[in-house]
Amino acid sequence: MIKNYLVLFLLVSFVNKSIAQRLETEDFNYTLGQLTNLNGGANVSGNSWTSQSGTVKPLQVTAGDLSYPNYYTSPSGPAAHLHLDTSILNAEDAYSSFDTIIENTLYVSFLLRLNSLDNLISHDSANADYVAALYSSNLSGQAFCRLYIRQGNINKKNEEAASFNLGIAVRAYNITPIQWTDQDLLPNSIYLITMAYQIVPGINNDVAKLWINQSFSETEPTPNASSTMTTEAGTDPANITRFVLRQGYNPALKAGTPQCDIDAIKISSSWIDGTLPLQLLNVSVINNYGYAKLSWQTCNEINVKNFEVQKSNDAINFSTISTVAAKNLLCNTSYSYGDAKMLSSTAYYRIKTVDNDGRFTYSGIVSINGKTSLNLSIFPNPATNNLVMSHPQAGNNAYVQIISLNGKDILRQALQPGSIQTSLDVSTFSKGNYIVVYVNDNARQSAKFVKQ
Repeated sequence: MIKNYLVLFLLVSFVNKSIAQRLETEDFNYTLGQLTNLNGGANVSGNSWTSQSGTVKPLQVTAGDLSYPNYYTSPSGPAAHLHLDTSILNAEDAYSSFDTIIENTLYVSFLLRLNSLDNLISHDSANADYVAALYSSNLSGQAFCRLYIRQGNINKKNEEAASFNLGIAVRAYNITPIQWTDQDLLPNSIYLITMAYQIVPGINNDVAKLWINQSFSETEPTPNASSTMTTEAGTDPANITRFVLRQGYNPALKAGTPQCDIDAIKISSSWIDGTLPLQLLNVSVINNYGYAKLSWQTCNEINVKNFEVQKSNDAINFSTISTVAAKNLLCNTSYSYGDAKMLSSTAYYRIKTVDNDGRFTYSGIVSINGKTSLNLSIFPNPATNNLVMSHPQAGNNAYVQIISLNGKDILRQALQPGSIQTSLDVSTFSKGNYIVVYVNDNARQSAKFVKQ
């Protein structure tokens, strides 16, 4: 008997929200208002944040979450983020404390959006100001691992830049020079920022590092910029235990830190947890002699208890048909399950991942009905996150390609042999028009879609 393989292959992003070596997660899940108790203010954080310096312009929790593809924390309750806005001297700075670090590397990631380029120090200035930093338990001491900001260097109009730059210095800029990144960043865009402070054995040799929009990696990659402590710069901190957000202003320059939004802060002693701690889940379902067989692959399992295989007849009401124990391996971990009940109509499946602490998340939904398409068709169109492509049964060398209208190759992915439907993750694509091309040996079919 010839096996009839009818495959639906779905690539979905999946998140494990459990905490591994996590020291702090901050999504500003508070009511709106003043972050701290400065001047008897609302203190909506309940003392999770403490006013460090400055007596005016208190930090404010405002409405709306910031988001970045495949970057997950734990937002709940009212959608909110922190707003920084300073154009006056002596505005408030505040810090959040975490378990003290005395060795290895500390990672701090957060989302940053500049609302305006006003108030930024000029691109060519020898001076600069920092918006975030780390402190030791000696709060009166120096700030370390300082994130600096200035005007950018593109599209200058009347001496006003249309972009901004970020830089890092292990201490003050006049002690350890700022190492600027070569990226010109744009206002009103959301960026994933990762700072790191590496405590190196020995004296006066610690390192501060900076990444911008770093993609997922199992180990720490080369930073966009780094700054090293020197003997002339002073003494390494004995520990790191506070993260500070700063509203700075230089009256002589009439400039300082920007009007900006910050959200989704993660502080961790693990690179893989502190940056993009996702599980990438490849889910496929095969019709094998009339029975559905599921398989999935994970990456970065951390404190996962098990996977529940769930089934539905209507893609709405799901029930668990099996539980598979998690292996908790780092990457390229494979699982499979065969449904013992013969297919009689369209069946829908999803995978529920359950963490040790009871929290859970779902994969996307895959379905199987045994029908084979002769022509390429896509849905939904316009697409937001996933684009599902129905196509003739794929051969061994079949692949799908997505091309922008200017001819740029955006994506090329091999298809599962025997598959008749493929779901593509287009969540990170820029808005606009694209062409999807299905190639199977010498046969080619194409269709146009819009990314919203």
